[in-house]
Amino acid sequence: MFDHISIVGILVPRRAELGPRVQEVLTRHGDAILSRTGLPDGNKENGIITLTLDADRKRAEAIVADLSAIPGVTAASLPLR
Repeated sequence: MFDHISIVGILVPRRAELGPRVQEVLTRHGDAILSRTGLPDGNKENGIITLTLDADRKRAEAIVADLSAIPGVTAASLPLR
């Protein structure tokens, strides 16, 4: 069923400012996203997003690269299969 599963963690500082840019990237790659969970930190200025992807390694790396290209945003992936 799922051939290529990866987990992606994203740290988003200044959510109000950078959130829309992160959302643009996620929308562009929406066909590869199986699930998304987002949590604000205590002061709600920063956020953490966790994605589960069904994407080959090359696609997962492209998504992480697109997210990491946003200044201040940190993204990393862990391939599971």
